[in-house]
Amino acid sequence: MQKRYEGRKKADSFGETDKYAGYLYCAQCGSRLYLHRARTLEPKKNNFMCGGYQSRVTDCTVHYIRESVLNEIVLTFLNKALAFARDHSDEFYRLAMANGELETKKRQKENEKLKAEYETRIAQLDNAIQLLYLDRASGRINVERYDVLSAGLENQQSELKDKLAELDSKLGDMESREKSVLKFIDNAKKYTDIPKLTPEILRAFIKRIEVNEKEVKHSRTCGNHVVIYFTFMSDKQMPIDAAQTESGELKRIAV
Repeated sequence: MQKRYEGRKKADSFGETDKYAGYLYCAQCGSRLYLHRARTLEPKKNNFMCGGYQSRVTDCTVHYIRESVLNEIVLTFLNKALAFARDHSDEFYRLAMANGELETKKRQKENEKLKAEYETRIAQLDNAIQLLYLDRASGRINVERYDVLSAGLENQQSELKDKLAELDSKLGDMESREKSVLKFIDNAKKYTDIPKLTPEILRAFIKRIEVNEKEVKHSRTCGNHVVIYFTFMSDKQMPIDAAQTESGELKRIAV
């Protein structure tokens, strides 16, 4: 499970923290993107670069993106998402839950069938272990034989219980997703407009942000593709994919 950082704990030499720490990743190698500031640079030129590229632990590329451009992209699409969730809650809920719902329901049905089979088999093994104990107590089998047989049955039962616990977790996925969608809508209603991104805002609404390399490296007009995962989205749901250029032009690609 990806560890979530609530922003950089300590301020840097400029007295500032990186609000994107724990949220911003390279779409190609999965490394974190690190913020670069310099006393000789204007704040608008603060930028992020791929940590894998910087440390040479991967064969990745720079993935350069300015902080101001990233702020504009995330803020623009976050406000659009919140306005939709706030003003059209029923439609937002329907779309958020429908994304992948058929596949989820199919898996849910299969998992419920498996769960019933596992529970039946576990009960049968319980019976078999009890009968085996009675055979030992009555002397129909010796202690050594009992130990071997009972150990085998208990191992089977233990494996089935592990599988059952895993199924229970999967069966809770849909309920968990619904709670996430409803929480997002509830939080959206608390904000009419967000003028500035803060660590608290990111925690409430953003799960992960991925930055792709520019199609034309070092271009000042060709932007990176930025992919935004909101908190209500499951890992298999389609995220919001935005394109950006250095001039700040934004375009919604897919939802």
